[in-house]
Amino acid sequence: MSYIKALLLMLTVAVVAACSPSAEEAFSQAESEVRSVVLSSEEIETNYSFDRFDAYKPDDFQVTDANPHNVVFNDGGQPYVLFVNEFEAPNSQWFYNRISDEGVYLRTIETEDAFAYIHAIEHGDDQYEVHLGIGGIKMSTITSLSQVEDDAKLMIEIISSVEQIEEDEGEDEE
Repeated sequence: MSYIKALLLMLTVAVVAACSPSAEEAFSQAESEVRSVVLSSEEIETNYSFDRFDAYKPDDFQVTDANPHNVVFNDGGQPYVLFVNEFEAPNSQWFYNRISDEGVYLRTIETEDAFAYIHAIEHGDDQYEVHLGIGGIKMSTITSLSQVEDDAKLMIEIISSVEQIEEDEGEDEE
């Protein structure tokens, strides 16, 4: 009887392993989501205002910390960190040039107006630190292979939506 249980267990593990995407497949699918948003002409509407910029915030995300250049979101215990360098243009490679470890996945997407990248570093058992950026705007989280595609889509939508708030200089004072 234990032989049959062992055989069933091995078969179950094999089926689960066969159905789970490899890291390369999962990140390639995430890259496709990123590429789709970066190359799209559709604008993503903002729905949340911060000190120096407006951005799209998914309904399930809570803002747990914010300062003029960084925002920490949380979704069910998973943190997402948004970095905004207002001095860098969308085609800047500032954040990208600071990547010192290629990790398990590093790809770029370039258009005439934007430079985007997706970068992943293995961070433990089925956990990956994922960074996405367009120019001077970057977002990071730690996620699993099964969630990387959905997380990448959410993050690139947030990044793409960021609109800097122009400070009114020289307003007449009364």
